[in-house]
Amino acid sequence: MGNTPLLRLNTVTEDLPGEVWVKLDHYNIGGSSKDRIAVNIVRQAELSGELKPGDRIIDNGAGNTALGFALAGIAGGHPVTIVANPSLAKGKADLLTFLGVEILQGRADVPFDDAENWEAIAAHHADEDPSTWWSHQSATPDNPDAHYASTGPEIWHQTQGKVSTFIAAVATGGTVSGTGRYLKEQNPGVRVVASDFVEGPNYSTDLAEVIAGTKPLTEEKWAHNIDTTVIDSIEYRTRAEVIAFGWELARREGLVLGLTSVLSVAIALDLAAVAQPGEVIVAFSADHGRDYLAREYNAEWLRANGLAEIADRYDPAARPTEVLVG
Repeated sequence: MGNTPLLRLNTVTEDLPGEVWVKLDHYNIGGSSKDRIAVNIVRQAELSGELKPGDRIIDNGAGNTALGFALAGIAGGHPVTIVANPSLAKGKADLLTFLGVEILQGRADVPFDDAENWEAIAAHHADEDPSTWWSHQSATPDNPDAHYASTGPEIWHQTQGKVSTFIAAVATGGTVSGTGRYLKEQNPGVRVVASDFVEGPNYSTDLAEVIAGTKPLTEEKWAHNIDTTVIDSIEYRTRAEVIAFGWELARREGLVLGLTSVLSVAIALDLAAVAQPGEVIVAFSADHGRDYLAREYNAEWLRANGLAEIADRYDPAARPTEVLVG
């Protein structure tokens, strides 16, 4: 786990003054960056005595973190329960079940005081059973600390201290905050950029204004691990434009990345276009794109979900056959 490759983009960056490098964290054993935080969260809980031998781990997750906890649980001798969104990909659900994980259903799109909220379900199970421990990934400092201790030093070393901008999906805040904190300690001039979808849970003018310093922080409406003192700006893109760029990135660079990873790469390219010559911009890639082959990277799925224009642009051979009459 860790010491994952840093790859320079060559084709999509042609004629751009800035360099774009991608930190490929799908090379972690569980296939994503979430291995880093799951192992660190579990390790620290064991060391503190909060997580006792044989205790059950419970948390909410959309797939990658769940896999990280599954592997950390196996290594530490802990059974694992995951409260998942209905959107959990079947392939990931099958893999979790294969690893012995119990899957409960919850929702991320309802408030915490709703009985179906996935965090509320995890908290309830932990309250009811003293042998069940809620890891609470979105609020524990062990999440960003994992990236502070590993991802940040790796990027600093791999770029020989030349990194000028770091970009990562905002999500629960661990990657962008922990890595950003380390890089800024090495060079306060490093710019840290968070990324999110316009349709994402952190699409908020409040968050953007607090990060920009134009609005005071009065009430935190996002994950506690999002450190607004470390992040310099947050950039948004629509899901449709990111899906389309995911196809282009695969065809032109041979990189098959998850959507949040493609999102950060797209923003990195925009910044590289206005950068100083030779400026080093690092985009963080959390996971591989294989899990998207049945959805966003599938022409039939795109046509069935109102995104036929993308399918026609990148997979014209798969267009429905026209039937000529008369």
